[in-house]
Amino acid sequence: MLVTHPSAIKDTPRLQESRVSAAAVAEADTQTPTSNKSTSVTAEKGSQHQVLSRWVALATVTKSMGNSEQSARTLRQLSYQLKTLSARINQQTSPNDVNPQQIASAVSKMKTQLQQGGVNGKLRSIDPAAQSVTRELTNKVDLLSPKALDEQVSIVMGRSGKAVSFSLPAYADKSANLETVQQAFSSQEIAVTVSARDTLLFTASKDASSALKEPWMMMGKGVRIAAGNPVSVSLSEEPHALDALQQLAQSNNTASDVYQQQIAQLQRSIRASLQNIELQRQQILQRLQQIQRSPAGAEELQELTQQVQQILNQPDQNAVSILVSQANITRNLVSFSLSSSR
Repeated sequence: MLVTHPSAIKDTPRLQESRVSAAAVAEADTQTPTSNKSTSVTAEKGSQHQVLSRWVALATVTKSMGNSEQSARTLRQLSYQLKTLSARINQQTSPNDVNPQQIASAVSKMKTQLQQGGVNGKLRSIDPAAQSVTRELTNKVDLLSPKALDEQVSIVMGRSGKAVSFSLPAYADKSANLETVQQAFSSQEIAVTVSARDTLLFTASKDASSALKEPWMMMGKGVRIAAGNPVSVSLSEEPHALDALQQLAQSNNTASDVYQQQIAQLQRSIRASLQNIELQRQQILQRLQQIQRSPAGAEELQELTQQVQQILNQPDQNAVSILVSQANITRNLVSFSLSSSR
């Protein structure tokens, strides 16, 4: 007769539990290296991301610095050319010796050099990353001066689909009317300012500029725009800082003192623009100091290159972006170094 030992019956579940536990431990042991490897890869990519982010920040700052340095050089060159032109006019023995055609030609070349040198028509540095469009409303349309009647104005801006309406109370002063117009156009992402010629300037980002490039249809109640008679108005580009000097020459004016007055005014504008660029430069330097540390030079470039090569050995969707970033960053840093050493 076969007898089964009671302890054997009790040990069987224990043995099964032990085997299950052992198997779980073994599986955990086999998974640990994979988990560690995944953590290591994540940490490595995080480190690469930090390095690239810092270099991108450096590239952005140095590019801004390069733009401001280029604009300053262009303005100094313009100042020198105007001084030369002024001296040439002073050398004329009589007003009739002034050659307006030569002056007009010289001013035309100055305009081209400004554009190529990163300076706009207001003698300000052009920021390629944040270009905007500015248009001027003709001074025949008066939206600012006080009037004796309450007025309602509605404007449809071409085919952009944008429109504004606003009320101008009777006897409201210029500043109050300007604030009303600014609030109305702000809803369409258009900024409104007043020029030195007391005309209205409308500025929009490049993406939102279509509303400024087509004729406006204006209508309303009051004396500014007669009721029932819509008026079509085309906005124009803001005059170039050199336009007055060029127009003076094109009118065949031979009075040397008039040219000297225009040149003196331009020189004052240039000095103001150079001061503004210097303030921008100080702000850029402060941003540069806020970045973790300055570039370490060849050693850090080599480190970044090795990291990029490792990624390219196992290419993914980010490989091309990393290469492009490295190329742009290196180019910008070299350009900044060259401009700083001049």
